[in-house]
Amino acid sequence: MIQYSRPLPAGITPCDPNHHPQWVETRGAPRSHPVARPCPPHHHIECHRCGIATVPSPSRAITEARWHDPSAHIPIHDLARVREQIAAAVANAA
Repeated sequence: MIQYSRPLPAGITPCDPNHHPQWVETRGAPRSHPVARPCPPHHHIECHRCGIATVPSPSRAITEARWHDPSAHIPIHDLARVREQIAAAVANAA
């Protein structure tokens, strides 16, 4: 799995003026993912100072909407587990 991160685009409001959340794109499958099953890239936004992230999504638009919806935030330490659940759902649907 490879992750690319970059600062949030100027049009997306950060969680706090002194925080620097990152837009993260994850490519590749989690270790538990079945071989040769699809696993599209996923995006999430995370702030390490707040300790929050959005639920990963293959859609950039959904990721941005989740950033503005606190009910769609998860603790950063839960990202790996949530990515595995999403990848399993994608593999089962294929």
